[in-house]
Amino acid sequence: MDEKVEILDKMQTAVRESGKKIETTPLAMFGFYVERVKANLRIVLAMSPIGDSFRNRLRMFPSLINCATIDW
Repeated sequence: MDEKVEILDKMQTAVRESGKKIETTPLAMFGFYVERVKANLRIVLAMSPIGDSFRNRLRMFPSLINCATIDW
């Protein structure tokens, strides 16, 4: 619960700096936090392309190819 209070305090400052008109209720502030996390979240996945296991994983999870940026 302490983490949530800290997040809400920091989000009040972020809302003021963004200039958006958002209510200062805890629910609205946490919603603003979730939106910012979704907009800025990046995931790096590293796999070795050697062997059959790589090919099998790509067949099991086609979104690894279709919904990702691949840097060979």
